Amino acid sequence: MITVHARAEDGRVVRQPLELGEPLPGGAVWIDLLRPTEAERAHVGALTGCDLPTREEMKEIEASSQLYVEGEGIYMTSPIISRATSPHPEQGELTFVLTPRHLITLRYTEPLPVITFAARCVRQPELLATGESALFGLLDAVIDRVADVLELVGGRIDELSARVFDDSLDGGGFGKAAKKPDELQDVLRGIGRAGDLTHKVRDSLAGLDRLVVFMTSVSGGRLNKDQKTALKTMTRDLRSLTEHAGFLAHEANFLLDATLGLINIEQNAIIKIFSVVSVALMPPTLIASAYGMNFKHMPELDWEFGYPMAILLMVLSAVVPLWYFRRRGWL
Repeated sequence: MITVHARAEDGRVVRQPLELGEPLPGGAVWIDLLRPTEAERAHVGALTGCDLPTREEMKEIEASSQLYVEGEGIYMTSPIISRATSPHPEQGELTFVLTPRHLITLRYTEPLPVITFAARCVRQPELLATGESALFGLLDAVIDRVADVLELVGGRIDELSARVFDDSLDGGGFGKAAKKPDELQDVLRGIGRAGDLTHKVRDSLAGLDRLVVFMTSVSGGRLNKDQKTALKTMTRDLRSLTEHAGFLAHEANFLLDATLGLINIEQNAIIKIFSVVSVALMPPTLIASAYGMNFKHMPELDWEFGYPMAILLMVLSAVVPLWYFRRRGWL
């Protein structure tokens, strides 16, 4: 699907779809391609004079394939997160092509910043004064969304940390809840989702940082003073967000290690119970085995109190080890 964002003669921003074979409307500034077909990609390329990359080319990880200049166009591709609040966040490539007259975007996912920026352009037409201003506004929206996602991840990690370490929960903290398999599975799944989302955010931040640095180096005289200042601000924001994402990744790893350690402690406690029971039952078993031997000369077998004596010995041989273990603090 091709959507053209154009400035009308009265200054308003008009959004309209572009069908195959149709020319670009007057005042077109931003051309957005969402899941374009080969014919749609070729049509926009012919209208703008740009060789737009295919989806396979957008996925290439080489810097020379993601960031390059061809003719009058600056081609920049970065991974962007979409559906961050869903159970299964996605990450897809977003390509920006900046020409002297237009901004072209290609995408195969629906990241929220693109949708919100398109709505903002209707309310603030000055955002689409030029292709450069449209690019800066869209990048700013993307960075703001990444910051929001990091705040979301931080909140989730804080909630999981409280469930693991807060002694006020369930009357005894994680030690009591650890006996519930469903609780453990839920905590581990939450840590895994937080870690996965943090990884995707760091990947997006790395791509955006490379994009901004590349644009700074190749834009030359196409940017005014305010736009160059905005690029420096974006660079600082991206670096600070990258540091915060690294901190959250470390927190997620720490929380995972702590959870697994507490699970091991709980498992060891269960194994200890079985070990104590097996050790405590060994002496009674030995006594029962001794009196179960079929020898002719066993005086206790003919004694009136032989059976009660054997039972008493078996009970004492089980109680004494348990008392000793208790006194040593092993139980």
